[in-house]
Amino acid sequence: MANRSSTSADYRPRWPRVAVALLVVIGASLVASTARADVSISRAELSGTRLRIEGTALPNRTITVDGTAMGTSDAAGSFKIDQDPFPKPSDCIVDVNDGSAQPTPARLSGCTVDTTTAPGATGSIGILPGGNGSGHITSQPAGIDCTIINGNGDPATTCSAFFPAGTFVKLNARPAADTQFVGWRGVGCQNGEVTVAANVNTTCQVGFQLKF
Repeated sequence: MANRSSTSADYRPRWPRVAVALLVVIGASLVASTARADVSISRAELSGTRLRIEGTALPNRTITVDGTAMGTSDAAGSFKIDQDPFPKPSDCIVDVNDGSAQPTPARLSGCTVDTTTAPGATGSIGILPGGNGSGHITSQPAGIDCTIINGNGDPATTCSAFFPAGTFVKLNARPAADTQFVGWRGVGCQNGEVTVAANVNTTCQVGFQLKF
């Protein structure tokens, strides 16, 4: 009798375990599908102010471009967006989404990335003393007129100045009689030549060293 009871226990239905395993697999698949980008782009272009995007997504979904609803996918998942006017993105890239966890970035053909400097933008150049000598620094175009005395900047002189972005500035260093000029240091200051960048302060260290 004991053996018979043991045999019947071995053949107890196992469908609850199978069902749980299937549910786990299905749940994992759903998580994976929502974590990926489901939009595929076949056309993305900007002609003037007219935006046109075509592709596929999940069926019957609202399609957004940079977070703004602009179309709907059909029962097969296909969609077409034709929007005019559309403001040109500075990097020529838009994010297209159908509600998935991750949008699909699309680079717009016919769009040129902005590389020009905004009108009126400026940058600055500052002179930092280096060494224990004395001397004088000027710039071309004018702006810097800085005197260094025994390794210290004279506060009564102009040791920093603003220039329009994109300006090429040449720094001229003239050492005092007891001082030798040993060069320039600093990022963007090679040979005392600086191209001014918008909203950037370029610090150039001038080397004035006593001769004895």
